[in-house]
Amino acid sequence: MSLTGQPLFVLLVALAILIPLFLAISWRRRPHGRTGQILRFIAMVTAQLVAVAAVGVWANNSFGFYDNWTDLLGGAAAGSLQAETNGVLPVGGAGGRVVALPVNGKASRASGIVLVWLPSQYDQPAFKNKQFPVLMMMPGQPGTPEGVFSQFQFARQATQAIRSGAVKPFVAVFPPLMIAPPRDTECTNVPRGPRAETWLTQDVRDAVLAHFRVSRDSRQWSAAGWSTGGFCAAKLVLHQPAQWHAAAAIGGYFDAEIDPSTGNLFGGSAQLRRENSPIWLVRQPQDRNAHLLIVVSRTDRHSYDGVHYADSKQMINETRGYPNVSTVVLPSGGHNYTVYRQTLPAVLSWCARTAGL
Repeated sequence: MSLTGQPLFVLLVALAILIPLFLAISWRRRPHGRTGQILRFIAMVTAQLVAVAAVGVWANNSFGFYDNWTDLLGGAAAGSLQAETNGVLPVGGAGGRVVALPVNGKASRASGIVLVWLPSQYDQPAFKNKQFPVLMMMPGQPGTPEGVFSQFQFARQATQAIRSGAVKPFVAVFPPLMIAPPRDTECTNVPRGPRAETWLTQDVRDAVLAHFRVSRDSRQWSAAGWSTGGFCAAKLVLHQPAQWHAAAAIGGYFDAEIDPSTGNLFGGSAQLRRENSPIWLVRQPQDRNAHLLIVVSRTDRHSYDGVHYADSKQMINETRGYPNVSTVVLPSGGHNYTVYRQTLPAVLSWCARTAGL
């Protein structure tokens, strides 16, 4: 039975109704000793579990977290993936160390703890004068730096990529996106509100430059992100090309979401909304040479087709023929870490080709 089909949902709803009904009828009868009590207890627990499962299936059908049973149970196919553009190198575990960097933003007036992953080479004498390239990787919404770091198995996969020679030693930065909780800012400088883009492009960047041996050359700075973080990464490289050389959107979208969690992001300004929309920015002549990687699954209903005004399918069609836009399109898989963590080696390889990783 399909995980996302209506039959499973209908079956669970029916069981969620019938089991309590069975309990109500059986309760009227005199208990038949300890066995009867145990059976009714099991039925009560089962009824609650079925009800929770029904809600979970409904949520999965609505948001496309998991596409099938293999996806849910963690059996997504591994192996090397390549971006479909002139043969991005495939890459052949955990290492380095993580530093928690408190950042009190002078420009944005936002504060947060930024995770910084340093490869093992950072502490080796041979690299003591090395200025490392930087990859800033952003979480989804309402995700956390810790979540995207651990769920993508970043330390292990990045270390493996470095050891294989596919990627040079680099520093990875994991900033929080939610700087005004619980508001979803969509990485936007909100009029009279949080300055979320400034937080990323100035405050986090300046703090990393001040505390670590990293390159000041924007050609060695890449942005990447998962879901909302993918939207942010694409927007940063298109909106701030002087600071970012390449961006990878993993299961992302390309027009800012507007819902109760975001509030009024643009103060009613249509122009400000356009300037924060990657699908609009990429149409501008100055942005047609931007380095962008779009990573998506064809059956990810949250990212590929149908949920957003500017989803990955539309962005791929919009940029067809652009010289520096690449894609990794998985044949199946829902909107979840299990599906997309396998694409990280391809993302790192692509960044190595475009931004010096």
